[in-house]
Amino acid sequence: MKILVTLLFMVFASLAVADVSIVATIDAPDTLITGLGYGNGSLWAVNSGDEIAYQLDPGTGSVLNSWTLTQPGAKKVSGCTFANSTLYVCAGNLPNLTASYCYKYTTSGTYSGSFSLDC
Repeated sequence: MKILVTLLFMVFASLAVADVSIVATIDAPDTLITGLGYGNGSLWAVNSGDEIAYQLDPGTGSVLNSWTLTQPGAKKVSGCTFANSTLYVCAGNLPNLTASYCYKYTTSGTYSGSFSLDC
């Protein structure tokens, strides 16, 4: 039974990655990008050094919009994602990213709220 399960897993795993290929590469808009998301037809990136969010054209990598993140302050930006026309930026206190929060921004860079990520 273990062999059958292992074989089935290997078949499904190979099917899941069979068609994966790199179709394009683009240059990052900055050197300290710590998060990347996709939504509303754009790539979204955040820079942990300057605390800047970037909206990028996924075909060319050109910067369509950028703004300074207004909320993290002393917290270190550690990632982002995009959903429901909102850029979610994660940040926490160093060194272990404790007291972490997720900050919400509109596509134009307006801060629209936050919530705690700590359990």
